[in-house]
Amino acid sequence: MKRRATASAAAAALSLLLSCSAHAQYLGVTLGYDYQPGLTGPYTADQNMPLYNPVSSNPNATWNEWAAELKQSGVNFVCPNLEGSQPNTSKNPNKIAPFVTALNNQGNVTKLAIFDDNATSWVAQSSQANGHGFATSFPFDISNSANWRYIYDWNYKIFYQTVPDANRFKINGRPVIIIWTGNKVFISNMQGNASKALLYVRQKCQADFGFNPYIIVSKDFLTNDTTCNDPTVIDAAEGWFVPPGSASTLTTFNGVKIGALAPSFHAPGQANYMDPNHGTTLNNALAATVGAGALLTLCEGFTDWSETAALLRVRNLDPSGAALTYTQTAYDFPNQRINLLRKYSQNPFLGNLKFEAEGCDTFGGASGGTGAFRNGSIKIEACGDTDGGWDVGSMQSGEWFEWQGVPLNSAPHFLVRVATPNAGRTGHFVIDGVAMPSKTLPVTGAWQTYATFDFGAYGTFTNSYHTVRFVSDNGGINFNWWQL
Repeated sequence: MKRRATASAAAAALSLLLSCSAHAQYLGVTLGYDYQPGLTGPYTADQNMPLYNPVSSNPNATWNEWAAELKQSGVNFVCPNLEGSQPNTSKNPNKIAPFVTALNNQGNVTKLAIFDDNATSWVAQSSQANGHGFATSFPFDISNSANWRYIYDWNYKIFYQTVPDANRFKINGRPVIIIWTGNKVFISNMQGNASKALLYVRQKCQADFGFNPYIIVSKDFLTNDTTCNDPTVIDAAEGWFVPPGSASTLTTFNGVKIGALAPSFHAPGQANYMDPNHGTTLNNALAATVGAGALLTLCEGFTDWSETAALLRVRNLDPSGAALTYTQTAYDFPNQRINLLRKYSQNPFLGNLKFEAEGCDTFGGASGGTGAFRNGSIKIEACGDTDGGWDVGSMQSGEWFEWQGVPLNSAPHFLVRVATPNAGRTGHFVIDGVAMPSKTLPVTGAWQTYATFDFGAYGTFTNSYHTVRFVSDNGGINFNWWQL
């Protein structure tokens, strides 16, 4: 009965990918970036626990993992949640400098934009600076121009000093700023003054960095300061998702549609719980934003496990190696939400998509493990290949790794990146349960000397999704990745 239920869930998850979709103009995600617990652990959440086990002494390894997963998701941009710099220096925007390096190591295909969590960066920052503590209960007086330093000098300016021009996400050549809220609970004296603060931001960006930003504000700016209803003040508007009833919104201003969404929110029994429904909530939200022609869609939560709104890979095994249920994870398999993001990206059938061994959905056929990177009997180790990262070492006879929802088109070749000093090592692929012929892998001379081997093509595909497994027939290899 359990096996049948699992198969049914897997079939339902695959059907989400098989359904038709429109592709994004621009698709992006938010990202939290506090050093504790995000980068060094431990994670504490009811669901959505990240697959990657952070190394407490090496937070940069977490940045690198997030960058790699973002690249695989196909999103155009990522927005670190800006929470200001003073006096809460632990979340200073300059802390994302290693993330810029990590994204560059992935080819700089995922750009950086601002998502200003202004209930913190404006309200809590000014509150603490005025002796009230780091709290949001004292509204930010936007009519006082002295307070604008919290918006720009202690926030945006530091971001742009940290993120070079080549790494900035732009619309029409203009770096993007997205501001979370214009709620009068947080911001006072808005009428006639919010527009002045935003024009100040434009002037400062022009003076300091030579550009006019593309500013997207929460739509309540338009009602709480009617002078914001001016395309010279704001470029577009967004309406944040409202759990539990609304997983997505689509807002039109100045002829521009902006989408905002979340894949789920909180865990069962918590306030405002929004059911992920085996990925259907995320799929439908993307269809209602990307599919409805949004110029830009921002998805809450790439790393937001704390609110059960994560989009990254999540673990499917506990620290002892025991399988976790859907109820415990809110995912059907680790890459489920990354796959759904890629489905709605500009290139859902990217021809050179790479799949890292350590990031597979399921694995088996081996005993023992290192405990590094992820839970279970899988010997993951630091990789000495040119792209660094991780590999699975000393594969055993019959050991295998499997990925769900692999996008195949045309007649792609299946490439594997392996290292072995041993002759006669063989492996094969299994596609949708059908085993392909085994082939002999090259002798590379050493365990960390890698070579790419071409298994060839296995037929012709037309924009379809498949389950792909790689099997080491007789072990004795290190496996880094496979690629279309």
